[in-house]
Amino acid sequence: MTRMICILVQFFLLLGSTRSFAGNVPQEGLPLYYWQQKAFVNFGDHLSLKVVERIVNGPVNVHQNHSWNNVKKLLAIGSILSFGKDYDVIWGSGINGKLLLKKDYAFSRLDVRAVRGPLTRSFLWEQFQIESPDIYGDPALLIPYLFPEFVRKSKPNNRYIFIPHYSENKFFPKSAFPNVVYATDPWDEVIEKILDSEFVISSSLHGIIVAEAFGIPARMLRITETEPLFKYHDYYLGTNRTVFEYATSIEQALQMGGEKPFECDLKQLYEAFPFEFWPNVNFQHPVISSAGGLIEKS
Repeated sequence: MTRMICILVQFFLLLGSTRSFAGNVPQEGLPLYYWQQKAFVNFGDHLSLKVVERIVNGPVNVHQNHSWNNVKKLLAIGSILSFGKDYDVIWGSGINGKLLLKKDYAFSRLDVRAVRGPLTRSFLWEQFQIESPDIYGDPALLIPYLFPEFVRKSKPNNRYIFIPHYSENKFFPKSAFPNVVYATDPWDEVIEKILDSEFVISSSLHGIIVAEAFGIPARMLRITETEPLFKYHDYYLGTNRTVFEYATSIEQALQMGGEKPFECDLKQLYEAFPFEFWPNVNFQHPVISSAGGLIEKS
């Protein structure tokens, strides 16, 4: 009977994590949780999987957040801390501005390595007395260092592109807006479109983040109130910009130009990754500037 119980427990734990792609998944390593939908793939959330895969140089177990699945997991890119449970490892995640009550969260302790910005850090301390290091930044800012195949075009074909939040796609049909790029398009195609543009206008937070990571001017556009300003404010504060301005139309965004360039210790952010959970991986060590900013490639 005891043996049967052990087998059942192992079976259910395995159900909690699925392979991100075919191949031998290493036994070491934390399963990664990131926000997913069956109907579509959202570019910014999917970057969490791609970034962690690149860091660990291989496949990553994807955690399924069932109520019974209490396996320790990693949370990285996204406003996903409401999905955290006790002892989870946090690397660059943020608070969802729609969930600002303590009752929205099921944890009382976390292993925090970095958070998106100081608003998230303050929330964790004030609500739960969870300490976080003052290491800020969205891990998507590391993409230029982790993915050398992505190169900013020296002569971009697009004067600008606009990346709406996925909930706003319906307002911008591609037939009427030739410069629109959906955050639900394939993640690598979105990055390539960003790199082939002089300027990025975006209500998708990660449209802004990826553009700024490559030194491409970006301006936030706000046309609906679907997404609270919390995550944008958290990101801008975490990249040393206490004041930011958003546009309310594409025309206004073009007049305003890009936001002030970000400042963030990307080397510190990268080194905060929980490498110890992958003890047998031979990690690459990209040369990362401390301040961040424009990435120059020949």
